[in-house]
Amino acid sequence: MTEYRTVHVEHGVKVSLWGLLGLSVCKAAAGWLTGSKALMADACHSAADFAGATTAYMRLRRAGRPAYAQDDRQSSEAVIAVVMSALLLLAGLEIGLSSLRSIASGEDKAPGWGAVVVIAAGMGVREGLVRYKRHHDAKLGIRTETARGDRADVFASLTALVGATGAMTGDLLHMPVLYVLDPAAGLVVGVFVLRMGFRQASSAIRAVERRGADEVDVQSLLEAIQRVDGVVAVDELRAREQGHYVFVEVVIRVNPRISVFEGHDVALRVRRQLTKRFLHVTDASIRVEPYDPGYPYKSNHHEEELPTLLQ
Repeated sequence: MTEYRTVHVEHGVKVSLWGLLGLSVCKAAAGWLTGSKALMADACHSAADFAGATTAYMRLRRAGRPAYAQDDRQSSEAVIAVVMSALLLLAGLEIGLSSLRSIASGEDKAPGWGAVVVIAAGMGVREGLVRYKRHHDAKLGIRTETARGDRADVFASLTALVGATGAMTGDLLHMPVLYVLDPAAGLVVGVFVLRMGFRQASSAIRAVERRGADEVDVQSLLEAIQRVDGVVAVDELRAREQGHYVFVEVVIRVNPRISVFEGHDVALRVRRQLTKRFLHVTDASIRVEPYDPGYPYKSNHHEEELPTLLQ
């Protein structure tokens, strides 16, 4: 059932992903053909949405893999996110400077009604993608919180639509002064793209830093557990964040000759060691298993006269 749900969630993300990619390409092609700065900026904004959806898709694929195979995926994800953010920043800066130059020099022509039609059609396609994703997630029992991102995308497209429509109105009324509305809208949307690129880059950098901190923290937890008398080996260690605190799940191996009571005592000492030494660890779940790869084996427990008793 879990695998079925994962496959269908991934399908919904793929539909949004390819829809955003196609929307970005169509807007960029139409913007280049019509010369509309507003439409080009709107295409960059759709590309920013595509970058965000790509990052979400990579996280989903990584989550479905075993823990030991996630490190390389996470590194690749961070690199791709940083590269896409850098490209967004460059695109937003370029469209903003280009629009600013057009405003300063004075725009001498309107983009054409084709730009207006493409922007309006793009808004309809984007709304369809959003509704499809919400309906698809609702069928799977997933609660999505995409309202803020959707409003930003709609506001950017509305700004581009107003700018292109205003420029075309100036062409109909023979008022060249209104031509400047198209690059003005491009400048505003370009600022939105810069903001999105900066936020995505900051998020990617924070994820890399957080990953490095998590690796150091897990290593410290592992070393602390291994120092506890009676622990032969640590099979599994998970640290889950709960707000500002961490809940640890550990599977330890102990001498197979000791009693259940003694094994429970080892687990209590491991839990006490973690919660006292690490203030951010609120609780720890310790599972005890016998260590049985065959004798002799290494242990930090040195009790030779009475091997069934703990020091």
